[in-house]
Amino acid sequence: MDARSEFLRLIGVSVALAAVVACLPVWASEPYRLGIDDVIAVHVLYHDDLSVPAATVGPDGMVSLPVVGEITASGLSTAELAGEIARLLAAELRDPRVTVRLVARHLTPIYVLGAVRSPGAFDVTGPVGVNEAIALAEGLSPAVMGRHAVVIDREGNGRALDFGVSGAEVGAAEIMLAPGETLVVGPQLLLTVTGQVRSPGRYPLEEGARAAELVAVAGGLTEVAAERGMLVRADGTTVEVDLTVAAAADAATDLQLAQGDLLIVPEVRRRVSLVGAFGTPGRYNLDEGDRVSDALALAGDVADDARLDSALLVRSDGSSERVDVAAILGAEETAANPRLEDGDTLVLPRDTERVAVVGMVVHPGPITFRPGMTLLDAVAAAGGWEQQQSRPDKAVLWRQSDGGPVMAEFDAQAVLRGQEGVENPALLPGDVVFIPRDGSITRDEVARLLLGVSGLLRIMF
Repeated sequence: MDARSEFLRLIGVSVALAAVVACLPVWASEPYRLGIDDVIAVHVLYHDDLSVPAATVGPDGMVSLPVVGEITASGLSTAELAGEIARLLAAELRDPRVTVRLVARHLTPIYVLGAVRSPGAFDVTGPVGVNEAIALAEGLSPAVMGRHAVVIDREGNGRALDFGVSGAEVGAAEIMLAPGETLVVGPQLLLTVTGQVRSPGRYPLEEGARAAELVAVAGGLTEVAAERGMLVRADGTTVEVDLTVAAAADAATDLQLAQGDLLIVPEVRRRVSLVGAFGTPGRYNLDEGDRVSDALALAGDVADDARLDSALLVRSDGSSERVDVAAILGAEETAANPRLEDGDTLVLPRDTERVAVVGMVVHPGPITFRPGMTLLDAVAAAGGWEQQQSRPDKAVLWRQSDGGPVMAEFDAQAVLRGQEGVENPALLPGDVVFIPRDGSITRDEVARLLLGVSGLLRIMF
């Protein structure tokens, strides 16, 4: 196994160890807080029968004592626990005097792994510096110069260290490791790449590594990677990276990396918004070279009331052009099928022109007007005649013309049968078709009714 693979393995082991110790109690300064597996002695003055020379705090944080029974000890200081025991014993004893002493403390180790002489776990009584941690592991491996390391905390989060080595002295004494944390010492730079690479993560690379190498060890760029990325230095400064250079591994212009660098590879912004009468409107990712027909395929079926000949393609710069969606869907050879760009919006308007059908139909109300629609078409769109014992004798068509309202009556049964010489009138937007329930209704009553319906239709649509 080469040094790089070994270091990666150690990082993985370290993160696993961090996950295990995350559930252990955090080390704190005085007063010491009892934790799981700590051993305590409890003494009740003048009551040896209630005293316990050794009691272990269980996995649930409880300790079992005579008379008192199960009591929570984890998280309490010895003085706090003594006070709680005395409070509980006060129900049986007069002014009980209780002392609690820590007999054995369960130690949480630190872990020192990697390029040290004796890697492993080391019990500590509190936070220790990096120098001391390396000393516990009997020092660095032979011939170690310019090494780097990472400290992994109890939650698995890591922070990189960059220190020089001169004999046994390490210039990182101010960095402290708390019990449960892990120090991994390695000979390489520890670099992170995130975003649109095939295997985002943290990778060790040799001194002098460039962005191309980091992209390569992460599996290369994905198909949706942007051409420019961002390099975040350990000191918080940022540098723009030409990812086309990195992908081509052009060392002459590629950016050299330093310890703790983070390379962010964003997703290319190539999206189109579909608005209006689409089956599933929304924002969609595009592939290079996609056209309006590709966007239509993503959006599913168009709505029934879509105005296919009036779609509008709005470019990100504010310019726009008409698009005949009907021609594109019909795969007409002469249909203009514009190429899409990032930030484009395709608007497919709905047909807002309506006619109304009221009276003796299943679903009275406004319906979408279609060119060429007839009186019978409108009745059918409204669900047809109601199932009555007697069928309607007449149908009334109300139309608001330039010269004023026009009302015409038709023989409903003759129109329904398609009787020769009987007109099935073509409708216009705004027309109202009325199928009376009562043949005795007067013409004036019908006119007043349909005038109101026509007005509502104009207001609503």
